[in-house]
Amino acid sequence: MKSLSVSMWNIQGLNSSTFGLKSLALEFNKNLKDVDVIILQETWCKADVVTHCPTGYREVIVPSQKHSSVNRGRDSGGLIIWYKSELQNLIDPLKIGKYHIWLKLKKELVLTGKDVFLCAIYIPPSESPYYSEEIFPTLEEETCHFQAQGNVLICGDTNARTGTLPDLTSTRGDSFITGHTVSNYLNLPHRNNSDSTVNKNGRDLLQLCRSLGLYFVNGRLRGDSLGRFTYCSPLGHSTVDYMITDMDPFSLSSFTVKPLTPLSDHSQITLFLKRTDLETTTHSQPSKLYNIRNSYRWAQNSTEEYQKATWNQNIQTLLDNFLDTTFTHSKEGINLAVRNINYIFRQTAKEAQLKLIKNKTKKITDDNWFDADCKIIRKKLRTLSNQKHRDPNNGELRLHYCETLKLYKRTLRTKKAQYNSKQLTLIEESINTNNFWQNWKKLKKSKQEELAIQNGDIWTTHFKTLYNTVQIDTNAEQRQIHEKLNGLEKAIKDNQNPLDSPITDQELYKKLQALKFKKACGPDGILNEMLKLTSAKFQLAILKLFNLILSVGYFPDIWNQGLITPIFKNGDKFDPNNYRGICVNSNLGKVFCSIINVRVLNFLNKHNVLSKSQIGFIPKHRTTDHIYTLHTLIDKHVHQNNTKIYTCFIDFQKAFDSIWHTGLFYKVIESGVGGKTYDIIKSMYTGNTCSIKIGKKRTEFFNQGRGLRQGCNLSPALFNIYINELATILEKSSAPGVSLHNSEVKCLLFADDLCLLSPTAPGLQQSLDLLEQYCQTWALAVNPKKTKIMIFQRRSRSQGIRPKFSIGTKYIEYCTHYNYLGLKISSTGHLNEAVNELREKARRAFYAIKKQIQIEIPIKIWLKLIEYVIEPIALYGSEVWGPLAKQDFIKWDKHPIETLHAEFCKILLRVQRKTTNNACRAELGQYPLIIKTQKRAIKFWKHLKYSDPLSYHYQALQCQELSKEKSPLIQLVLGLSSQTCSTNTLKPQDQNIQSIRINQITTQSKQNYIAYWETQAQTQSKMQCYLALNRQYTMAKYLTMVTDQNLRKTLTKYRLSEHSLAIEKGRHRKTWLPVEERLCNHCTTAEPETELHFLTKCQKYKTIRECHFPKFEILIQGFKDLSDEDRLPILLGEDAESCGLAAHYIAACHKLRDSV
Repeated sequence: MKSLSVSMWNIQGLNSSTFGLKSLALEFNKNLKDVDVIILQETWCKADVVTHCPTGYREVIVPSQKHSSVNRGRDSGGLIIWYKSELQNLIDPLKIGKYHIWLKLKKELVLTGKDVFLCAIYIPPSESPYYSEEIFPTLEEETCHFQAQGNVLICGDTNARTGTLPDLTSTRGDSFITGHTVSNYLNLPHRNNSDSTVNKNGRDLLQLCRSLGLYFVNGRLRGDSLGRFTYCSPLGHSTVDYMITDMDPFSLSSFTVKPLTPLSDHSQITLFLKRTDLETTTHSQPSKLYNIRNSYRWAQNSTEEYQKATWNQNIQTLLDNFLDTTFTHSKEGINLAVRNINYIFRQTAKEAQLKLIKNKTKKITDDNWFDADCKIIRKKLRTLSNQKHRDPNNGELRLHYCETLKLYKRTLRTKKAQYNSKQLTLIEESINTNNFWQNWKKLKKSKQEELAIQNGDIWTTHFKTLYNTVQIDTNAEQRQIHEKLNGLEKAIKDNQNPLDSPITDQELYKKLQALKFKKACGPDGILNEMLKLTSAKFQLAILKLFNLILSVGYFPDIWNQGLITPIFKNGDKFDPNNYRGICVNSNLGKVFCSIINVRVLNFLNKHNVLSKSQIGFIPKHRTTDHIYTLHTLIDKHVHQNNTKIYTCFIDFQKAFDSIWHTGLFYKVIESGVGGKTYDIIKSMYTGNTCSIKIGKKRTEFFNQGRGLRQGCNLSPALFNIYINELATILEKSSAPGVSLHNSEVKCLLFADDLCLLSPTAPGLQQSLDLLEQYCQTWALAVNPKKTKIMIFQRRSRSQGIRPKFSIGTKYIEYCTHYNYLGLKISSTGHLNEAVNELREKARRAFYAIKKQIQIEIPIKIWLKLIEYVIEPIALYGSEVWGPLAKQDFIKWDKHPIETLHAEFCKILLRVQRKTTNNACRAELGQYPLIIKTQKRAIKFWKHLKYSDPLSYHYQALQCQELSKEKSPLIQLVLGLSSQTCSTNTLKPQDQNIQSIRINQITTQSKQNYIAYWETQAQTQSKMQCYLALNRQYTMAKYLTMVTDQNLRKTLTKYRLSEHSLAIEKGRHRKTWLPVEERLCNHCTTAEPETELHFLTKCQKYKTIRECHFPKFEILIQGFKDLSDEDRLPILLGEDAESCGLAAHYIAACHKLRDSV
């Protein structure tokens, strides 16, 4: 008979510094393989943690708790329930508490005739601050409640030691005690328990059992008739993990206690319940999954080998044959040509000995650092665990196991640290090369979770519904568009063919050279590396293929096949709506589409087809263009003229996936694109097929009836063509727009991000009505939940009576803040909250790196990460908000972004927050971020000046130039350019764009900051010691040469005057003293305890100086003849050769001083 297995394991932390994520460990997966219901206790993790839930299981998480009286240390408790997806209709989570959860196992699942209510619970020790006297009464009350509805099964670590005391009340001779299970209890075997001790939790648990008619499964059933220990430590062993139930004993099959593993001091316990014969898979079997063509692995030496292979005689012969072959101008001829050239690519890869990536399911393997030494100790540990399990009362064996476990953990930590150290050294050595990011990704590489939904039919149904063909039967306008399209195809399609000229070798070469390496390949298995490194003759073959396709006007079948990989966003992992699909197509087909895309864009720009309000996916345009335009409008109308701007931020519902193909063809041909280029676009959408990638396999291909092709270079341009008429309708409407220089702005479009603007409420509603009519005609939908109304005005609270706005019959909500193109904008037009939000995003990114890596990263690497990962987040949109800040080093130091920068510097140096900002930046050689915001602002200003005079952002600049004194951007440019006017004869306002040298201005700004820094340092008493170092404004060399973290930290604190010497303690408000009274208490010289006195004069440290100074003399000749003032920079680590010795010297003095 089949069994239902319920397993409980106190895992003592799902994540460990020694083992990492335990759910990825070999022992973990081996123990829990094929278990139906898995209960993990004491996970010590929150609800948002990545658990790597096993494939085919559903997950329920009870987050860990943090007691208010516990300031430090880990959380307590935490539960994770995993149960097989096939049981989802038979298991229901019911109630979740702080330390427990109730699940309902329906009676169709277990052979009991009743529903079984499963309680997974963790009870803290009675002496723990997390323990509550209400735990057992609450458990008794809830158990009694569920007993009235069915049977109960309680399992968990209860920290209860019950000894051999009875858990049942005898019913013999008492006719008043009745129940359907009483007679069965009489047949229960005697409960055995290897643990004879009883504690408070044990007595309470026994009382619960006797009161409610429950019994312990431990020590009673086949598999654990002896009542084995479930916990073991060097101090002893005990039985604290239990399964307790009131079920009929005949419905229980067996119960096991597994041997210990290194992952936890608790044993895994498993109860096997007799299961009904009802088939759990009532639905039909999922459709067959198919293998995916193996892709090639590109190694370090593959470039040279592949280039040699392209000149191989066999490959040259194949290329000659391809070039000499005349392919028929038909669908069959094109597909044959593509198959032939794919074959040549595969043969070239074979000649280059490129290895294929096998599509076998990856098994969980040991980490790279887990070497033979680790495996030997692990094998010994497993042997001892089994021996101890067979002889639980052998104390010597238990101690031997615990000592071996300590050795094993110590070995793992050592091996892991050594491996990480080598990796960090490799990263640091490649910091100025292209290999840096590749090496960094290897260090932070995390194992990707497999798809929660493994049933291909579910995915196919979801994406078929998403890409379902638009039905035009009930829409007269859509039927009319369909008829118009047929007429245009017959009348003018073949006459407007400006893009059908043969593709040139220059066009092909340019696109091949622009390819990026290490990108995924499509179903044909051709990598970008294979395309970019082809020989001249190979490129001629590709060119012949491309021109054949263009001359016929048919897109090859294999290029029309896409592999969709579902990427989880948030929410329920078993809901396909919470995933977004990423489609991968042929790389060779992408090159062809990229060439066509350039031609289409040039044609659209040449004939001014696209509206000037649309700047998405258009070269030389960026998101900050529209942000700048909107900010200029707000400044002009709201802040200067004190009027209102009625705005609606539109969010389209899956706009790219909703494009109606017939409508797209109509828009393309209407825009002037016809001929064979039109035929290619039509064939790539009428014949486009997709399949879903699930692990290493895929589903059957299905037709994509709507939506744009993902990953195709043409898709952005086609989307702009499709939605362009909306902008045109809005611009030509009678609804009033917001004036901007010589223009009137009614809408701003960046791809599908639409912003409607009007100076009046009726005008905005008119635009919304036009939008609703357009969406109905062209099969688009607006997301009412994310679409918001905002009224820009001086005071956001003085809204008065707000008019109602609607799209169709649905009213739109108001908001006072909206995240527009990545920047948070308020209804007053101020960007302060946007800056604060950017600061928090950058801070989260910084700590996310720290959390993911969890090892000490060298400072040099950190500075690279901050510059290229953190700063772009913090400075996003600074072209707009940067000039609004005070362009003054003193005031900028208090700016939210600069305070964050200073915070990062102090974290890297491991000093307190009160440490001087100027000293911390100088120690790392970091300049304030105001210099970078200024550089970005000047670049943006030059970009605006070179923009199309008809564009809105150019008009915005012209509007601001009418009153330059009120334009922060123009004032910033004039102010910075004036710094370099000494080398020019022109005045700042007379300079042209070419005369403004950005790098020259940046260099001058850095020089200005250094001059400011020196002036400020002279006025700050806390900087006197740092000034005595006489150093350049670069990163201190000891930061990379002193590798011991504690030594480096101590040295840094004394360099930056962040210590407990009297000279610093006397600065504190509560202990303030004049400088001359901050005397040293450790000697009789009656001198102030400064850094100079501490390191060179104080008699307390004379012995340490006598030990270390001769060593300094060996490294630095003439050291003994130097004055104390000249010795100070050397003793503080300023000399590169002796900085390590200086760190040891200061640490020794510091330790002696703190010992008093």
